[in-house]
Amino acid sequence: MRLGNAGLGVWVGGAVAATLALAGCSSGGEDLSPPKIASVVAERDVVDGKAKLTSTIIVKFDRDWELADTNLPFPSLFEIKAPQADGSTKRILMRTAERSETNSRLVTLTVNDLVPEGATLLMQKKAFDRKASGTISQEIASDLDEASVVLASQALVVGNDVFYDAPVTAPVTDADRDAAVQRGLLEAHMRARPGGGSESLGAALAVFDGIPAAVVPSPKLRAAIAGLTGTFAEPAITSLMTSDNCTSRPVAKVAFEVPEGNEALVARVTFLRGARVISVNPFAEGERFEYLMPILAHEAVHCDTEDGIAEEIAATAFDGFLYLQLLAVDPELAAARTRVARELNIDAVAMINSGQRYPESIGILPSPGVDAVLPLTNNASKSFAELVANAYRGLPNAPTPAETVATVYTSLLAAAIGVELKNPFDLAYLDELLSLAVDGGVFANAIVAFDLVPEG
Repeated sequence: MRLGNAGLGVWVGGAVAATLALAGCSSGGEDLSPPKIASVVAERDVVDGKAKLTSTIIVKFDRDWELADTNLPFPSLFEIKAPQADGSTKRILMRTAERSETNSRLVTLTVNDLVPEGATLLMQKKAFDRKASGTISQEIASDLDEASVVLASQALVVGNDVFYDAPVTAPVTDADRDAAVQRGLLEAHMRARPGGGSESLGAALAVFDGIPAAVVPSPKLRAAIAGLTGTFAEPAITSLMTSDNCTSRPVAKVAFEVPEGNEALVARVTFLRGARVISVNPFAEGERFEYLMPILAHEAVHCDTEDGIAEEIAATAFDGFLYLQLLAVDPELAAARTRVARELNIDAVAMINSGQRYPESIGILPSPGVDAVLPLTNNASKSFAELVANAYRGLPNAPTPAETVATVYTSLLAAAIGVELKNPFDLAYLDELLSLAVDGGVFANAIVAFDLVPEG
């Protein structure tokens, strides 16, 4: 059912520093010119699959060198100048600095910050000669650029003041029930996709024409099902309209009717003599069919009679992932304040502000630096997954069997990016999968469409 939202480094100091200082005493005949820094590589720390807001930096020098007796803590001999997205420069101080015991050319630094590509490491020359002044420097290579550092370290806030206002119910018109009109809208949508929809247009129209009106009376719902053609959620069509699913029967009905047991639900799966019935709330009939595509992709996940919170989180994550792709086709989808549109848009913002492994992308688990996934609201959820789970408090939190459609969705996404297929209801895996699978252009489009800006 689819428910609406409501190892640290070590300071080189003390006895160790004294030892190094003695080693640094040299005769006047030795070359005291400073070595050059050959390379500096910064990498964000990741612990147990969770990204941190700290970094480890490996500094490699072009030759062996000895530490002078500076009477200064080793970490204080280094600092970083990091460019910021707003054009300013941030000074980053070292938390720890540790010189390799086996290779005197290597130094490991740690900082309580994320370091962007193009930042500069400065090292005081007095590290090599206590009477020297000035610094040596080297540009830093990093796994994150400036924009990624911003995205990975704080939430994004919606710039539209009315985004979270109470929704309106989309009015139903004759066009919503006109097969020719809805077929035309489907065709226009398919043509608007990247590449003009040429490969999928004919297939989508064939699906639309082949869906029995007796099973799916609404042409808008037929368009929503057919519109899944060419997306990672296309397997939902086969699961719904054929016997190739866990029930060995096609759906008995997909219709606008009040979901059994909860009139506030957007949609729900029930069963009629073993066949699935998908009830889509009548308040959704006036919505654009593109808003209904993610809903049906979600409901197609539910085939057996067992449901749980992890399954609902995964199903909602899949519908949110699909919605971001639809938003890239038509960014105007982000502007609607109708009931289903609002739910999808809020979920999309929550997904953008989540991401445990790659917080600079989308995700479903808590991101470091994000205290509230919907900032500037009274919703205390810290992640997309928590937001969804709070909406399904009545469901069991125990694991449920993986659903075939969810597994197929996952396999298509995993194959596209070359990662291993795992259980789609493993939320840590799903979080990482979606983070890697989202297209950069789709992600950037969503940020613009929702007028998102850094919370800080």
